[in-house]
This record gives sequence, C-alpha cells and structure tokens, in this order.
Amino acid sequence: MSRLAKFFIICAAVCVLGIVMTFAGYAAGGVDDLQKVADKHEWLNVGPNSTETDVLEVGEFQSIEAEGSLDIAVLAPASVKDEAAPDFVEDMYYEGAEGTVVVRWGKGNGAPVVTNEDGVLKIKGSTDSIDNVEVNLTGDDPSPDVVVFCSDNELESININGKYGDTAIAGVKSKSTKVNADSGDIEIEDMEGGEITAETQTGDIAAGGIAGGKLALKTGTGDIDISKCAGEISAETTTGDIEFETTLPQSQFEMDLSVNTGEISVNEDSIDPNEFYSKGEPNKLTFRTDTGDIDVNFAED
Repeated sequence: MSRLAKFFIICAAVCVLGIVMTFAGYAAGGVDDLQKVADKHEWLNVGPNSTETDVLEVGEFQSIEAEGSLDIAVLAPASVKDEAAPDFVEDMYYEGAEGTVVVRWGKGNGAPVVTNEDGVLKIKGSTDSIDNVEVNLTGDDPSPDVVVFCSDNELESININGKYGDTAIAGVKSKSTKVNADSGDIEIEDMEGGEITAETQTGDIAAGGIAGGKLALKTGTGDIDISKCAGEISAETTTGDIEFETTLPQSQFEMDLSVNTGEISVNEDSIDPNEFYSKGEPNKLTFRTDTGDIDVNFAED
C-alpha cells in the first residue's frame, strides 16, 4: 500500500471517530455537562450569553489612546444612523450616546479598562498572557468590543495601538489619527483634514470620504481600498491589491505608481511597464505593492 493511500485511510478514520464521539456526547448529555464546566471556569466558552455589556459615562475628552486586543470603533453617532459603522456597533448604539463608551466582552477575556485621565480617554484591552487564555467553542470573535461615541468637537488626537482586532473610525474630527495593529482590518470613513496613518501587519484597509490633509496606509498582507479621498495619499502593501476611485478628474492628481509583480491600470487601461508617473495638482497619489495589482479610476475631465 502506498504512503498516500495510508494517509487518506488515517484521515478517514479520524473523521469517523470524531463523528462517533460527537453523537455519543450528545446522547450522554455532554453539552449540558460542558456548559456546567464553563459556568465554573472563566477560560471555557461553549455557548451564547457568555458576554457582558456596560455603558460608561466618561465625561469630556480631547484625545483617545487605546492598546491591546480589541475590536474598537470611534464614531460620531450620526455615522451609525448613516450605516457607516461596522456591523458589531448596531446593537450597541442608543439615542444620546455622545460622550459615552460602550464595552462588550467575553467572560474569558475580562473587561477592557477605560479611564479618563485629564481629558485623555485611555482604553486597554486584553494582552497576550496566560491569564487571558480562553478555550472558545462558539466560533465568535473573542476580542472585546469597544465603541467610543464622540461629540461634534474636534479631537486633538486618536492613537490606537492594537494587537489583534478590527478598527473602525467614522465621522470623527481629529487633528491627528494613528492606527497600528499586528493583525486586523482597519476602516476609516468620513474624516476631514489632519494627518491619518494606518498600518496593519495582516489585514485589509479601507478609507473613504477623507478630504484634504495627509493619508498614509500600509499593510503587510492585505488589500487597500480607497474611495472619494483627496489630498496627499500614500498606500503600500507587500502582498495585496490597491484600488483607488474618485469623482475628481485625473488632471487633479499627481501619480507615482509602482508594482514588482502585478499590473497597473488607470481608468481600466493597462500600463506597461510596471511603473507609472503623471503630473497633476493639487492632490498626490503614491502607491506601491510588491505582489498585487494597482487599479486607479477617475472621473472624466
């Protein structure tokens, strides 16, 4: 018998054994027993209703600093009504939410720590330590959810230094915005001016409705999608595509585009070789990808 045949036989035997043990567990009332174990031990999460939610009145703040493993959203309440917020925010919004922080966490991770220190809103999520190990059998995202509902006042800064989790910022005014994550998607929508930088090692980045200022986006493995943005815009990815779409004409953009392995297209016209430069003003695009395509689309002049 060949090694390949032996390999498939072993795989099939393991699958059959898993199915038999699953039915045996159900027949013996194992699910209920497992839930009883989970009720006694914080590290085991086997079913629904294992999260807690809290609404925190944090007072006025001028800056936001967040760190740790979090799914975090920094929003103007209007962005929720306009459906610009991520899906997990929908059931955490309520009328009059301005100036509050809503947190939701799984029992195995512990609640994020939220404090207001002299106008600086500080949020600390879970860290990678043995105390926070959780066996999660639900299939749900174990990262705590944190939603900061901002007022219409302009913030001095937003600084998010995440480990694992997604980040969304929408409809908020800030002079400086910096997002850095080890792993997770980043979404930034409807912001005016200021400097915005976003970087993730693994994850997609999306930016839309950003006018003026500087926008710098970078991901190691992931795609970058930019729409309806203007100003000085740079995007860089090691492995992934970069897409840009605007309602402005090409003559208003200086472009510096480069790929190592991939294709460049401008208004659906393929560019050869793998570098492209053209003059324009007052906006500037600088796009780089090692492995991936760059697709840029403008309105007609």
